[in-house]
Amino acid sequence: MSSPENLRFSIAILWCVLGFASYYFLSQNNSFTGKFKSIFSVLDGQGNQVVLQRALGLLFLGLLSALIIAILPGKGLQDFGLNLTFIEPLPWWSWLLVPVILILGYFTAKSPANLQQYPQIRMQTWTPGILIISSISWIMFLIGYEFLFRGFLLFASLEIMNPVPAIALNTAVYAFAHFYKGPGETFGTIPAGILFCYLTLLTGNIWTAVFLHAVMALSNEWFSLKAHPDMQFKSAS
Repeated sequence: MSSPENLRFSIAILWCVLGFASYYFLSQNNSFTGKFKSIFSVLDGQGNQVVLQRALGLLFLGLLSALIIAILPGKGLQDFGLNLTFIEPLPWWSWLLVPVILILGYFTAKSPANLQQYPQIRMQTWTPGILIISSISWIMFLIGYEFLFRGFLLFASLEIMNPVPAIALNTAVYAFAHFYKGPGETFGTIPAGILFCYLTLLTGNIWTAVFLHAVMALSNEWFSLKAHPDMQFKSAS
């Protein structure tokens, strides 16, 4: 008979596949997302679809993962990184990651390949309202994203294996989840995935990974908006 640890690990792996697939295919279903083109009046139809896609990510990757954990016996959400307690303080070098991310993002955001995908909202004129909506939806999405990978999957893996194979498995699944975005972003997730896992194990929670991931996503969006030849930002008059 399977142990509770093996059961949690098996369900975590299964939900990484089924939950992510459900999020991906539903978010890419235009017949579904097209029904929600007027959520925010400041966004056009495509912009509202992007926000809806991020909300679906929060639902499938975050909230439903939390529901599964709550149903499973033996452990609670705090055991899967959803807590505010730090096992150890962050190492000094981790603070250098923010300027490194910003510097790298400033230069990579200008590449044609990046500008083909980002900003995800393709409106030509951005206002403060659009920027705020996009930023909040990004952060909510990334909380769900990190909770699935660095929360549910990573801590469930640690119940049956040592940290090194747990990080390797997590990074492999995380990279595969980016496969549809192309080889550049897929391979780029490998060092980021290892780093996020390490900091999560060091602190005992997902929040450092969420913060760094948000810095990456938001700075790339803002730098891409600035660099995009067909887009501009206009503050409220």
